[in-house]
Amino acid sequence: MTTGRPATRAGHRPARGIGQMRTCIILNPTAGRRRRGPLRLFIETLQAGGAQVRVLVTRHAGHGGELARQIVREGATDCIIAAGGDGTIAEIAQAVAGTSQRMGIFPAGSANVLALELGIPFAPAAAARLILSGACATIWPGVIESTCDGRPTPPRLFVQMAGIGFDACVVHRLPLRLKRLIGRAGYVLTMLGAAMTYRFPVIDVRIDGTAYQARAVVVSKGRLYGGAYVICPQAMHHQAGFCAIMQEKGGIIPTLRMGWALLRGRVEQMPDVRIVCGRDIDIQAATAIPVQTDGDISGTTPVRIRDAGRPLRLAIDRAARPS
Repeated sequence: MTTGRPATRAGHRPARGIGQMRTCIILNPTAGRRRRGPLRLFIETLQAGGAQVRVLVTRHAGHGGELARQIVREGATDCIIAAGGDGTIAEIAQAVAGTSQRMGIFPAGSANVLALELGIPFAPAAAARLILSGACATIWPGVIESTCDGRPTPPRLFVQMAGIGFDACVVHRLPLRLKRLIGRAGYVLTMLGAAMTYRFPVIDVRIDGTAYQARAVVVSKGRLYGGAYVICPQAMHHQAGFCAIMQEKGGIIPTLRMGWALLRGRVEQMPDVRIVCGRDIDIQAATAIPVQTDGDISGTTPVRIRDAGRPLRLAIDRAARPS
């Protein structure tokens, strides 16, 4: 494996056989540590299919996006493959969206919700064959502008969802070391502690000009949340817009009911949950409320969520994706 800057010079295309696919894997080593054996088989399957494979390992937060931007500038790669979880995928997608570059996914994170949503195989050989097939479809990410230390943050792209309130509080409090050690179990332990102290302040939500109030909000591009759990009936990856899932009552008991309904796939049936679809979402509160996107910390309110306006060409088979 190589790390840091790609070896290829800007503007230089390496020699390759006729029809040979050029791939570059950007690996989050924290996520990839849990799937070293499958990653090896994934690479071997790509190579057996005639693909050239480079592997670049990220060194710090944001490094995946830096590497992806450099690869796009070089123009010498047919498919950039994000090897990690939803946060890694979103970071690389930030650099790739709006270009002609094709992007693939090797699921290696804690939840891998986007891969589940779009029917991307978890089996390494099948994931590699999907890349080799040339399959490609367009998805439409969202973009969020939030606040950090009282200052607006640069727009940040997300591919699956943004959370405002309790679930974001859990993400903000989750120790990175605990996440690395035990994955999703770390979220559960942190959630139990957060439930005892989080106060569920009122959140003011405006969707396409209509005002609502909630105690927790998830703005989703997909149907799934936290794994294979259905949070809303409609997926919007292949079109502009979002579904906002608003929990209208705060406190431990309503949150436990919400969690139980999520496990049973009945969130939309809850009387204190409102689901509204829209394209322009503004969220404010009297106090700064934590925000997360695709499982990563993303500042606090106030928040503006819009369509990114930059499509992403993703290696997926639309005929095989779940409905």
